[in-house]
Amino acid sequence: MRFERLRKYFTVLPKENKDEFSRQLWKDNFLKLIVVAGFFSICESLLLIFFPRAVVDVEISILIFVPVSLLMLPLLIQIYRKCNVYRKEIIYCTEVGYLIILLVFGCALSVLPQNELVSINAYIIAVFGIAAFIYLTPLTSFILYFTIYLFFFGVIPYYQPDPYTVEILRINAFIMNLCAWIFSRMVFRIRLLSLIYKKEIETKNTILADLSVRDSMTSLYNHENLFLKLKEEIERAKRIDYPLSIIMMDIDDFKDINDRFGHQCGDDVIIRVAGILSQACRGTDIIGRYGGDEFVIILPDTASNEVLFLAERLRSKIALTDFREGIHITVSGGISELKEESAEELIKKADLQLYKAKANGRNQFEAGSLVDDVQGSLWANFRG
Repeated sequence: MRFERLRKYFTVLPKENKDEFSRQLWKDNFLKLIVVAGFFSICESLLLIFFPRAVVDVEISILIFVPVSLLMLPLLIQIYRKCNVYRKEIIYCTEVGYLIILLVFGCALSVLPQNELVSINAYIIAVFGIAAFIYLTPLTSFILYFTIYLFFFGVIPYYQPDPYTVEILRINAFIMNLCAWIFSRMVFRIRLLSLIYKKEIETKNTILADLSVRDSMTSLYNHENLFLKLKEEIERAKRIDYPLSIIMMDIDDFKDINDRFGHQCGDDVIIRVAGILSQACRGTDIIGRYGGDEFVIILPDTASNEVLFLAERLRSKIALTDFREGIHITVSGGISELKEESAEELIKKADLQLYKAKANGRNQFEAGSLVDDVQGSLWANFRG
């Protein structure tokens, strides 16, 4: 229980999005570190050139910091550009390593001139600057601030001769580190929440977009988007020259089910059939509710003779299924393979084969030739 309470103060990334969020935070951080490295390298170099007397006490720290920052700059840029490629350990070590350099530099700017200026302003600016602009997990920032404080605690007596002043500076540095850590935790939490909310919105938008193309009852593609998918697959099949077939099927004597058992029962049967189709078809197949009790299955890279095996499996499985209230149903369907037709013409070919299956006694699938299509068309016109 106590551990859980303590854990709340060390906000952690959600497990399900940990890698994604970590890399987003790192990308944000590295962009800022690139700006910091470039800005301070230029500024400190100019101070050293034009105002050497003003920085004489900290000259050695500037002479070390500027070359190190310039050496780090290409690495920071490279990781920023390929943040999604580099291993997490490399990214993390580079980030923390340069932050340590910044903190040590801030610490040096405060410690070295202690004989003339009793102040730790540079140190405070460094810890609060990192807290405000760099997104660090609370645990990482705690370790970072605690480590640099121990460094400050140990070196300050060597540069400040007054023991009383040393104690005051140590207390002030401790308070500033604690405040900086709290501030860092707040900044990190705000950024994390914004990423979480953004992710939730993206997920909901994806769901809504998916619902807009789905049939509300069966969750299959609706009529309009089924046609769009078919047109896309036809263009792809023609472009890369692979076969494409479709199945059009419906439930035999569906009107009798509605009349005998009611429309709610009819809807349940449609939903159950949609589920069977989803389970039995391949992951690459596209299934849609064409309308009423009619379904269309688009089968990429599949010739009509191969489709017959799937169609027979579907027919058999549906015929053997015990539906609500002991209802048993059968389905009939037509199969057509793409030659040079449009989406509408391909659907019409399958529809003609469906009529033929109905005329031949139902509970079967038909995949005929061009002659059969003409005969089916005449039969459909006669029936109409």
